Amino acid sequence: MKIICIHHRLAGFTSHHFNEAYGLMRDFERRRKELIMLVNIDASAQIVRELNAFPVLDDPTFRLEWSFEERSRRFREMLHKHVDRRLNGGDWVLITVATQLEADALTRWLQELPRRKKPWIIILFLSDRWNRAGRDEYDRQVAEFRILKSAITSLTSDDTRRMLFFTLTDLLAEELSELLGAKVDVAPIPLHYGVLPLCDRYEITVASTPRIAILGGARREKGSYLIPDIVRACQSRVHVEFLVQLINNTLTAEEFGELTLVADEPRVSVIREAMPLTDYQAALNSSDIALFPYEPNPYRKRTSGVFGEAVAFGKPVVVTAGTWMAEQIEAGRAAGTISEDLRPDSIADAVARCVADLDRLQPSAQALSSEWRSKVSLPAFVDLIETEVALRSQLTKPSRWFFWPA
Repeated sequence: MKIICIHHRLAGFTSHHFNEAYGLMRDFERRRKELIMLVNIDASAQIVRELNAFPVLDDPTFRLEWSFEERSRRFREMLHKHVDRRLNGGDWVLITVATQLEADALTRWLQELPRRKKPWIIILFLSDRWNRAGRDEYDRQVAEFRILKSAITSLTSDDTRRMLFFTLTDLLAEELSELLGAKVDVAPIPLHYGVLPLCDRYEITVASTPRIAILGGARREKGSYLIPDIVRACQSRVHVEFLVQLINNTLTAEEFGELTLVADEPRVSVIREAMPLTDYQAALNSSDIALFPYEPNPYRKRTSGVFGEAVAFGKPVVVTAGTWMAEQIEAGRAAGTISEDLRPDSIADAVARCVADLDRLQPSAQALSSEWRSKVSLPAFVDLIETEVALRSQLTKPSRWFFWPA
């Protein structure tokens, strides 16, 4: 059995995609299973080399000039071209960045395969894009989910058991189960912690000037456009320094230009490039607090990889009310403070509370990190898939016992 990983958006280092793909490679090596990594056709030479990947995939997902049916057809053609010849029955086909488009294409592709070729298909949905841009966008995407639901309903019972749907939060699992007409399970975030020491506690040191880390790609939904105002609001409340990563993801040129001005503020250091895992972890570990001024609507049902890494590193966090991150603090799975809203003054107040309580919050965060790492990680994600595939495999095995009528 081998794993064929579909990472059609993986082309650069500006997201978690590479670290996740690298973690999958290492984890399946440990399990002595073959992994074939298929990445975007424009992937850098370094990515191809480090992952031993095949840069053959395109991404029609967001080409909205084409109909949903046309985009799904193009994705299926790509699967037939690049996956079929590598496939044996019982292999895994894994996609960890799915939307309804990829799920529809994979469902129909499975139907088109000969029985001897049929794999297990593992589909992970990360977010609820349909809930973010008003009624028209919601209606458009829900109509696409109806097409997907019809495709799932038309599967044979054998094909149905081969489709495994996952997401990362309870709220999103509930909504997706309704949209798909199929069970969607909650999985751990597939985070690769790399060289993270597996010890229960770190040495506790609080700098005289605490450092606040704001890491990850800049996007509007992550509140990146608010960062300069947050920094300025903090200056009148608390003596801290900031470490800000300036890598544009989806901000407009004007918004990103405004964000880069934060480098001119006092006690602000910036990182202007994507970092390899070891450098990224060193940057996170050099900080005392991690800040997440994320907008509540996109992050109510969605997780954050950077947040998960901060918790795993035993860092107190500052987050926005109404987000999944705030729920982790409220449930006692993470330590930190919660801003009542997105106003920079409110976020600065939450930062000041976190700093004032750092002597208590830091040991608490570090005590929680060990349990978080054991439950929320890439190996835990793969363990869950292995368990579910094993259970479903039993459904097709004939019974050893035969009962004859009297």
